Amino acid sequence: MASPQSKNTKKIKNALKAAVRIAVSAALIAILYCNIDFDFVMREIMDMPARLLIWLLVLTAAAILIEIAKWRVLLPSVPFKPFFKAYMYCEFFMLALPGQMFGEAAKIVAFGKYTGRVGESISTVVIDKLTALTALILIGIIGLAFSPAKLPGAFVGILLVCMIGALGFLFSLRAGGVHRLTLAACRLPKRLSPRLENFADRAAEVIDTWRGYLYKPALLFKTFAYGLLLYVAIILQYVLICRQYDIPVQVIDICWIMPVVNVVQSIPISFAGIGVRDASLVTMLGYIGVSTEGAMILAAVLFLMIIFRAIAGAAVVLTDMIKK
Repeated sequence: MASPQSKNTKKIKNALKAAVRIAVSAALIAILYCNIDFDFVMREIMDMPARLLIWLLVLTAAAILIEIAKWRVLLPSVPFKPFFKAYMYCEFFMLALPGQMFGEAAKIVAFGKYTGRVGESISTVVIDKLTALTALILIGIIGLAFSPAKLPGAFVGILLVCMIGALGFLFSLRAGGVHRLTLAACRLPKRLSPRLENFADRAAEVIDTWRGYLYKPALLFKTFAYGLLLYVAIILQYVLICRQYDIPVQVIDICWIMPVVNVVQSIPISFAGIGVRDASLVTMLGYIGVSTEGAMILAAVLFLMIIFRAIAGAAVVLTDMIKK
């Protein structure tokens, strides 16, 4: 059992991590907005047509339902409601707390609370995320392969190597030798420091869980198909925003930009991806000739949809608190 002193130390460390992430977000946003016409960006967003907002909200709701359906494929015996509540908890805490991992943890805890199946909650969340990642990588590879944009060769090469390498690694884990080698790599942190033992054990569990599902190709393919459908809904959001604000981006370029932005904003160095998402969009869209203002408008509207998702999640959390 942890001593009060160690608990206090852990709280201080978590608070410092949160402060650093908030500082990173604030610094990136400040740098970006010092180099653009901020008033122009805000006017464009404030003048958003009601029609566009409605369509974006419809696509956001569709994306949420698809994500829940994708997760539910892994546990079809569980009714819809626990999945919905757990997912909405995730949406709220992902924005309320500094980091995507807090949202995923809230999803696991909430699902375990409503179903009593904590172990299955962890494993299915892991598989749900990994199958979504495979769909995202495939879309990214297609986008880079067929993009008409004159992208720097080294940039395209690095992205393709990373994407194809990640995809190949995920499926190579079915081979016994690769699996054993990866588990050995997961155990290395234990030897460096006892404090990393928990991290190493969790990483090994993720590897074992994914390998187990690799022997269930029909199940994986179904969740993968839902993942593709999910990203179609998200790409449509990009398309609607770009057309409304005359941001010159082709659909095939969105296919490679979206995965890069999604992965970068998931890195736990900022608050809810704020700043990192904006900077990555400015960088990626800059390669195809989009102005910084156009990229920031796209980033701001996408973040607005995240806020709406978090508000819906907050409503579910508050409803549960009131019922208690």
